[in-house]
Amino acid sequence: MKKVISVLAVCGLVLSSTGCVTMNNSEQGALVGAMGGALIGSLLGDSTGDAIAGAIIGAAIGGVAGAYIGSYMDRQAVDMRQGIGSAEVERFGEGILLSFDLNLLFGPGGFELLLSGRNGLDHLAIILNNYPDTHVFIEGRGFVPGTLEPDFPLAERRARVMADYLRSRNVRADRFTVRGYSRTQAGSYGRIRDRRMGLAVIADDNLRRTARAHVR
Repeated sequence: MKKVISVLAVCGLVLSSTGCVTMNNSEQGALVGAMGGALIGSLLGDSTGDAIAGAIIGAAIGGVAGAYIGSYMDRQAVDMRQGIGSAEVERFGEGILLSFDLNLLFGPGGFELLLSGRNGLDHLAIILNNYPDTHVFIEGRGFVPGTLEPDFPLAERRARVMADYLRSRNVRADRFTVRGYSRTQAGSYGRIRDRRMGLAVIADDNLRRTARAHVR
């Protein structure tokens, strides 16, 4: 919770520094957009150790429109919990946090998907195709063998491999943003998180427009 509060605080500083704090939610959304907001939020989240939560916070629009998006995410999260046994699923803000055990997805130092990882991604692809108005932010992780030193090229490669696999299961290519995680989190909780691949599911611009239309 402290990490989430820290991300919120940092995002607030960025919005105020760009003048967005004086805009309403619709104006902020038009300026930043879901994908841009998610990327900014994830980069800020790096400084607090939670880039995926930062992506969801950065894409949020709030208010009644945000509640409409939240209802859409509630239904999708239920399907994910029921259909993807290998993933942890958490509803957060206006999005969904998913995490997969890194060892189920990739071998040590590798970037080829294991059979144990493909099964979970197959189920994820079905659900994503049932909820087409979302964007998926994938945070790759990779480490120098025998250490917890981040291997950024490997982390990014793994994120792209996951996105490519989901695309091969007919999920639209334009629904993904990928990046490698470039920081090792401190403490025992951080070491646990470092062994997981994280995904954030957020509203795409079409869902954001629909949500705003419902409040007019």
